[in-house]
Amino acid sequence: MYAAELAAKLVEPSAEEERLAEDYVTILGTVSAMDQAIREGDWRRAREEADQLMSAAEEMWSALSEPEAYDGTDDSPVEADPLKVRQLVAVYARPHEVGRALYPAGLIADPELRTAVETEDLAPC
Repeated sequence: MYAAELAAKLVEPSAEEERLAEDYVTILGTVSAMDQAIREGDWRRAREEADQLMSAAEEMWSALSEPEAYDGTDDSPVEADPLKVRQLVAVYARPHEVGRALYPAGLIADPELRTAVETEDLAPC
């Protein structure tokens, strides 16, 4: 968990950036679990994961739909820096196969944080 703690220190995310990253990582984790269930032919679990995916997507949708998240000029959150959110996702999504595939450690701009993530990736589970 060192890299996640280091991310909070180095990236200095706002509450909105943190929430968006966490919500999206929940979605990526659910998609990973759903993928695994389908690979195993565990259709009951796939259905349960699909239900979880819908719930996670609704949570993120709700966060993105809050009126205070928008400045009225476009559809982007006012206080969320996409680079910060991407870096947080690249760190937080490490436990999930889909997360690692979509957000490789190379996306992390800060060299210290990227090294910490790559070191954790190499550590035995």
